[in-house]
Amino acid sequence: MLKKFWFFLLNFNLFLNKALANGTTGGIQLPNPVQYGTIEEVLQAISKWLAEIAIPIVAIMMLVGAYQILFSAGDPEKVNTGRRTILYTVIAYGIILIGWGITSIIKNLLGSR
Repeated sequence: MLKKFWFFLLNFNLFLNKALANGTTGGIQLPNPVQYGTIEEVLQAISKWLAEIAIPIVAIMMLVGAYQILFSAGDPEKVNTGRRTILYTVIAYGIILIGWGITSIIKNLLGSR
């Protein structure tokens, strides 16, 4: 096992030396695997994705809450369960929409303009 490690280390070292000796002054250039260049852009993309994916989930959960209220058959506990489902859905969607503001706050805290 130790021989394999040293063999790997030697080959990696030779690879780095060859890559650096190709005449490039800046060293090894690796392409950016992510399409975003800053943390701000990553956070904005995440909050945008959450907002887009949340729309159908919110619609489904509102229908579930309405279904619970509609088919409660007068049972006050089932009506309250439906109301809570709708309330929690609205609160969660509000938090997701506030994500844009949170992204802006983090951007200002990090000093990015």
